[in-house]
Amino acid sequence: MSHNRQWFSFKNEAGQTPELFIYDDIDDWWGVSAQSVVDQIRDMDAAEINVRINCRGGMVFEGIAIYNALRLHKANVHISIEGLAASIASVIAMAGDTVTIAENAMMMIHNPYGWATGDAEAMRKTADVMDKIADSIAVSYTARTGKSIEELKALMEAETWFTAQEALDMGLVDQIDEPVKAAACFDLSRFTNAPAGFGRSEEQPENKQQETEKPDSEKEPEASTKEKPDVDAVAIAALCNQAGYPEKTEAFLKEELSETMAKDRLNAFDEIKNLCKAASQESKAAEFIVANKSLDDVRSELFDLLTKDDQPIHNTLTPQQQGLPKPSEALDTQAIYSRRNRA
Repeated sequence: MSHNRQWFSFKNEAGQTPELFIYDDIDDWWGVSAQSVVDQIRDMDAAEINVRINCRGGMVFEGIAIYNALRLHKANVHISIEGLAASIASVIAMAGDTVTIAENAMMMIHNPYGWATGDAEAMRKTADVMDKIADSIAVSYTARTGKSIEELKALMEAETWFTAQEALDMGLVDQIDEPVKAAACFDLSRFTNAPAGFGRSEEQPENKQQETEKPDSEKEPEASTKEKPDVDAVAIAALCNQAGYPEKTEAFLKEELSETMAKDRLNAFDEIKNLCKAASQESKAAEFIVANKSLDDVRSELFDLLTKDDQPIHNTLTPQQQGLPKPSEALDTQAIYSRRNRA
């Protein structure tokens, strides 16, 4: 999974209406963060801002912060849903003074997802928090649609997908635009009721079979498809907590590590600590772990640290020429025994 893709951009050219593109997940680590949006629009003196959305959702509180930043901005904010506005992205769409949706785009609303570890009481507290988050999300929809919270929460509970026309009928948008070719394609398998085939780009059709079938003799051997590992969030969290690295849970889940892969990574952390301890560089262990250094990289960097102050030895020079301490004179053992015999 690459973290170098272009996930967010902002155009603010002279004489043109500024445009904010949200074309990836809402995430403060590898996607569109609230801070990135606020930094762009905080001091902007513009009468209008266009926000163009193609996003399957992400972190709830990051999305709510983006919603509030847009809602409270002095400019007139126009939201354009160009592919998908799902989950918390649909909440961000509610921040627009006007909201339009492409004829071939969709919206989705649902209850927030979450996970928790701990005893039964911790689970109950997490469930209570999730209920409160659902209430706050429902309020964002009611403000635009005029529907009751109970009606919106029922739709959220059912994970409801809206076509452009259904979103218009519901009051979630103000207008339907001409079809737009989406610039991004998302895996929607994490949702329960995602429409079959929706979200695939023209380069990734659902039916990958060629229109004209080649003879067997001309077919190229099929490349093996690497299956994604099964990810058990609760098990990964438990492993991280037991190993003493609870802060790594979120990163492991984002990397979609299996339990075996997570165990290997945690074991590597312990080896890094042991290497640093052996080199009397215990304080470097946390730095190496945060940076996801490999064991080979850690060994190399520790070697460099331990040898950086070493002075070269020149075998062609005497110790005095090298500046080394003058060795002490050898003991005269015969003189010692002679004095003992006289005594």
